[in-house]
Amino acid sequence: MSDPRVIYDADRIRERVAEVAARITEDYREKELVLVGILKGSAFLLADLARQIPMGVDFDFVDVTTSPGERGEVVSLTYATHIDVHGRHVLVIKDVLHSGVTENYLVTHLSQQKPASIAVCALVDKPQMRSVALQAKYAVFSDVPEGYLVGYGLGPSRGQHTNRPDLAIVEEVPSS
Repeated sequence: MSDPRVIYDADRIRERVAEVAARITEDYREKELVLVGILKGSAFLLADLARQIPMGVDFDFVDVTTSPGERGEVVSLTYATHIDVHGRHVLVIKDVLHSGVTENYLVTHLSQQKPASIAVCALVDKPQMRSVALQAKYAVFSDVPEGYLVGYGLGPSRGQHTNRPDLAIVEEVPSS
């Protein structure tokens, strides 16, 4: 694997997360907010956002897998949230929002519980790659160059570079 090229250092990530958290706080002031993180990549962002939102928030994680199918991607919920979201405001937290298929599936699934509202927040939003009509209400970064992202919770399954405090790109896609 090539050496990672830093695109956002830890200070810039911290600044942007604080800005997004301030917008979330303003939008959800006086409302019951539930953060639902999609494992594993959202863990760092969810934790940092939750600490920056100066009001009570509830949170949980879900694990969603995708695999190729005859008519596109097949999405499966392998670990569902145990929090009741009925009547509450839900913010789905995602690491990189690409096609939107996984997030759209989760939004549809959570909508069955009749939340007051449901929206998506992404560390990295790539709307040019979207294959479904889904938008991130909040994005920490949307101007990320092409490449394999590592750091801040992102990286290959064997943990190389995932605990970096920055966000970087490696030119070669690591094999798992």
